[in-house]
Amino acid sequence: MTSDHATDTDRSDRAHVRAAGPLITRASARNRFFLGEGAADQPLFLPMEDVAGVREQVRYLESIGAQAVKVWYLAPRPDDRDRLDGLLMEIGAAADAAIQPMIVHTPSLREAKMALRAGAAMLVHSVSDQPVDQEFLDLLTGNDAVYVPTLQAGPNWGRALASVAFAASAPIDDPNGCVDEAIQARINAPDRMPSDLISPAWAYRSLEGNGAEIALMQQNLMAVFEAGGRIATATDAGNPMTLHGPSIYREVEMMQTAGLRPQAVIEMSTRGGAVAMGAEDEFGQIEAGFVADLIVLSEDPREDVRNFRSLTHVMRAGVLRAQSGLRVTQVD
Repeated sequence: MTSDHATDTDRSDRAHVRAAGPLITRASARNRFFLGEGAADQPLFLPMEDVAGVREQVRYLESIGAQAVKVWYLAPRPDDRDRLDGLLMEIGAAADAAIQPMIVHTPSLREAKMALRAGAAMLVHSVSDQPVDQEFLDLLTGNDAVYVPTLQAGPNWGRALASVAFAASAPIDDPNGCVDEAIQARINAPDRMPSDLISPAWAYRSLEGNGAEIALMQQNLMAVFEAGGRIATATDAGNPMTLHGPSIYREVEMMQTAGLRPQAVIEMSTRGGAVAMGAEDEFGQIEAGFVADLIVLSEDPREDVRNFRSLTHVMRAGVLRAQSGLRVTQVD
């Protein structure tokens, strides 16, 4: 998160950033397969092995300037569940002692509840394995935690893997020209993987499951909204087919399709993001004393969030730029 104020125009080319650092998680081959291991001095993961170790991991994150403690907590094996639940509670206590918010990545209801019991300030990703229940909603609102739906991130994995299975490019939705040529080339010419890894039959099943998963996530989003939970719009960009920049359009449109009114989606996408970053007194609203960040549209998003696609200008820290001037340019 930047510390700029309304007059700091020297920061007008920078995004607001609050960095969490490496994720604390249990070791698994799946983690390494999907995300790699990182450099020796810049690990992607910190091990979640014992009480002393997780306390040390939180101290390490604090020492490198991380502004949050993030835990990747996928469903443990039944025979290891109690141990890992206990370690999650220890991480929450250590983060609280360090006055750092704990952010937990967990798409399953049971683990989301555990994260909230451990003191999570934010849940990254929708609960997508079953409908949320009253116990979950009470824990979420009791923590005053932020729920971050990222409705497209998981299904986009399915789209990307299907494009590999069929050796057929997936459509790129990029009205503003944000996606650079190298990424476009990789999407437009996917390499076919060996059929024993990703087969067309598997891809068909995955794509069929996407629709059900989206419907469940949208149902859970509305349950959180109706319970008065805090919600922040986010895309989890960087995942396959969830592209930095243009993915925001599909995200807000999926939130509206879930049943949210445009005004609610706008608030989740502005003030909601500022609340999630702990900076609601700095930006996220058009108000005297706040950082002058805003966008200019030619159509009214209060009528339909699809009108966000009519973006013409971006103002960052009081500096107004035409969107056409922000398109990706190639460097030789």
